[in-house]
Amino acid sequence: MLTRRRFGALCAAVPAIGLAGGVRAQVPLGVVQRLEVEGRYLPQYLDLKARAAAGEEAARWQLSQYASFLGDEETAIGSVARPRRPDAALPDLSDASASDALDAIAEAAAGRRIVILNEAHNHSRHRAFAARVMRRLRPMGFDWFAAEAFAPLQPAPAPRIGDYRPGMPFLRTYGYYSRDPVLAETVREAARLGYRFADYEFRHDQRGPDGIDMDARTALREEAQAENLIANVLAPHPEARVFVYCGYSHLMEAPTDHGEWFASRLKRKTGIDPLTIEQAYCAPGLRPEDDEPHVAAVQAAFAPDRPIIVRRADGSVVGMPLTEPQTDLSVFHPRLDSVRGRPEWLTADPARRLVEVDVPAFEGPGLLQALWRSEGAAGVPADQFLLTPGQSRATLALHPGRYVLRLERPDGFDSAYGEIEVAA
Repeated sequence: MLTRRRFGALCAAVPAIGLAGGVRAQVPLGVVQRLEVEGRYLPQYLDLKARAAAGEEAARWQLSQYASFLGDEETAIGSVARPRRPDAALPDLSDASASDALDAIAEAAAGRRIVILNEAHNHSRHRAFAARVMRRLRPMGFDWFAAEAFAPLQPAPAPRIGDYRPGMPFLRTYGYYSRDPVLAETVREAARLGYRFADYEFRHDQRGPDGIDMDARTALREEAQAENLIANVLAPHPEARVFVYCGYSHLMEAPTDHGEWFASRLKRKTGIDPLTIEQAYCAPGLRPEDDEPHVAAVQAAFAPDRPIIVRRADGSVVGMPLTEPQTDLSVFHPRLDSVRGRPEWLTADPARRLVEVDVPAFEGPGLLQALWRSEGAAGVPADQFLLTPGQSRATLALHPGRYVLRLERPDGFDSAYGEIEVAA
């Protein structure tokens, strides 16, 4: 029988059990950490925009990358654009010819074990093109997708990209650029097609001592990236065929005045000659006068309406002069108009469908998001973009599936307001 005395003793024991070891110390979250945990985009974007407008150079460059996550190409590309010098000479392309980039890549990738494609970190269209390359490579036997964007292994139980499988929420913590819905959708689709995933970015223990100069830090990073890709994919999976997605100069195949880059080290260490595809320096600006000379020449000669490869009569590939001898192919992207308020490079993707939706009334900045119904708020949005003030309808570009719609304001999220299904 439970007497009053025994009941009191039992109640007195409960807090002691629940607080065994004392109160756990808490580490306060910074503002940026809190916003990232909550999956917020607008406050960070607005903060970066204000700091850039105040003349903070570091904020301007970070804003150019972050704005691409929100579909703001005018800021992502335009904020770091520089007009071409009026006296800049354009290369002579009178004997050159153009071919479809995807066809050329598929032809060149036959028999290769590694294909490396780069990006400019402020161009979401490069991540959309990566999706199209990834689709072409899969039937050819490519079965691994490794990206510089994926965060390296963290202490357990932190999720890692290597564990990602179809149907799982695609998390912001998979890497900084994983916050971009375009990259998130690229990886989701790759998972559905049967790719496995690997990180290869350098870890904290590979960064070397504090205080070393930038060249030494870069050399450590390039070496670690090559070693990590070998350790994480090539050595344990000798039959793997790998699609590698990196940034800017990491795909250079030979040492340069700035040192030896990732692809060169990987080639030297493994004896594998990768197919290297440069696109970071070949996209047109928002204005023709902002195009680099080699881009302006291609736009003038071919006015492309799809990504192309340009070759001279002798068969050499046209590209940015600095990277031309260091890479196998250079992809030139077209200058495109918007379609129903969205960039044409996104709406032209044959895997996506255009869906017009109503937008609730709002004031001030607003970010429209489409979330996979199966992932909810846990996953990176499948599509999102900044709304214009007073906008009542908007067009989303979505893969077939079920989605919920919500609106982010500077002070938080509205409740999800609608559900849509996109037919195949």
